[in-house]
Amino acid sequence: MDRKMKIKIVVVTFFLLLFIGAGSYFFTSLNNRGKAAGINLFSLVPSDCSAIFETNDLASLLKELKGVSYGKEFTTHGFSLIAKDLIDHFEELTASAPFGLSLRMNKLLISFHSPGTEMDQVLYFPTNPGDEKWIEEQIQKKRPIDFPLKSVLYKGKKINICPMGGDLFLCYYKSSGFVAVSYSKRLIEQVIDAHISGNSVLTDKVFGFAKDTKTANGIASLYVKEKQTGWSYLNLKFDDDAINLSGITTDAETSSSFVNAIKEQSPIEFFSGNIFPSSTYYINQMSISQIQYIAVNSAQTEYDLASYSDDVKATDIQFMYFLKGNVAGSLAGFSFCSDDSIQRPFSLLCIPMQNSMKAEADLHLFMQNHSIKTESTAGGKIQLFNTGNRSYRFYSLPPSTIFSQLSGIKDADLNTYALFYKDKLLLAPDPVSALSYINQIEKGNIIEKDSVYKKNISHVDTRFNFLLMTDLGKLALYPEYRSRLIPDFFCQHMSFFSNFILLNQLVCRDRKVYPNLIFIYKGEK
Repeated sequence: MDRKMKIKIVVVTFFLLLFIGAGSYFFTSLNNRGKAAGINLFSLVPSDCSAIFETNDLASLLKELKGVSYGKEFTTHGFSLIAKDLIDHFEELTASAPFGLSLRMNKLLISFHSPGTEMDQVLYFPTNPGDEKWIEEQIQKKRPIDFPLKSVLYKGKKINICPMGGDLFLCYYKSSGFVAVSYSKRLIEQVIDAHISGNSVLTDKVFGFAKDTKTANGIASLYVKEKQTGWSYLNLKFDDDAINLSGITTDAETSSSFVNAIKEQSPIEFFSGNIFPSSTYYINQMSISQIQYIAVNSAQTEYDLASYSDDVKATDIQFMYFLKGNVAGSLAGFSFCSDDSIQRPFSLLCIPMQNSMKAEADLHLFMQNHSIKTESTAGGKIQLFNTGNRSYRFYSLPPSTIFSQLSGIKDADLNTYALFYKDKLLLAPDPVSALSYINQIEKGNIIEKDSVYKKNISHVDTRFNFLLMTDLGKLALYPEYRSRLIPDFFCQHMSFFSNFILLNQLVCRDRKVYPNLIFIYKGEK
């Protein structure tokens, strides 16, 4: 064999081996990526979580947040300590990450848990073999030199604990295809439980339905669990001055939940702003065309909170029958500040009547026929109160949970006062609240004149089944008057959300409930 032929054979062999090696590496890489892609991160999330944040493109999300007016709120108001770390160091981490890991880090979940502090979250993201070592190195870089890395075994699985100084400990659990990180060892233990037993959030059929009905492939999604509404899937969109969340709310069809009660109601239009005082900071309006469904849900929720006597429950039922025969299809609950800022806020229910004369006659009959022994001497009386040049007849109802049921206020007591004003039934926890309301309206101090209110209400659809609008900053000042109609997730992170005005609409179509939440940024304090 001549020399030229030998050289050709060597060259061909070299390139053939190079091709085989590259192909083998490429195949192995694809295989490993396939394994990582096969990890369902939701299968690691403990079933008792209150919310889950998901993104498949963290880099683009963080780029968007840099361009909005409220972007820095995510790192300055204790929303999530682990999210703050990620936002602060993401570019640095991805720049130094091994090839491919930076792409995998773009896909992640964050689960939120009770009691809802900034440390009660778990971060999850997929990995390939070899990624874990680099991740460990990055975590250890954050710890003070004087604090050694520790590890403990939990059910045969190793939890690594990295002291961060002070009372902070960053814990992480790694296994084939993923890493879970949290500032709470308890939550990492729950992740291990879910991983071993398979008892994750995916075993919740209602959550599974919400996840399966995901319709949009936006930059990020939020799944929120709430006793009143079940699970909601929400697609996130970030505008310069607002966060928009829209999606679908689900619950078991057999349950007497709020979302199922909403399905039975006819759509309504928004009340005119001339019925709300100018200092109103909380409004909820709902359709009650089929009030019996609302009553079943709200009563059950109320009775779960405390133990009430049979007398109270009987009054609730009888008064709901009165409302069913007289309401014009909707109600509005609202809270407003008093002229004296030192006083507590006032809360009322405003319920339009089909015929106010008939309704008042029926209420008289209700009071006369009410022969149940009451728990309070204040119940079952008719009293006159004056404001300005007019007298108003107040009906002091027997003790009931009616006001708390329909207003959503968690800590409302059993006393409810009723009076008729401008073809509407007003329900209040005391006469002072109702008289203060009448004074404001008679003076013309109405929110309809407020330019900020007009701008906010422009976001509201013309027809809906439920609407909630509130200044979360003002709501945070009065936690005892907080409404259970606001999902707990947002209340638990009020230090962040207090910088926003919340608009929450529920629209029902074909027995499906579609939420639309808008958080309007109020600007820097």
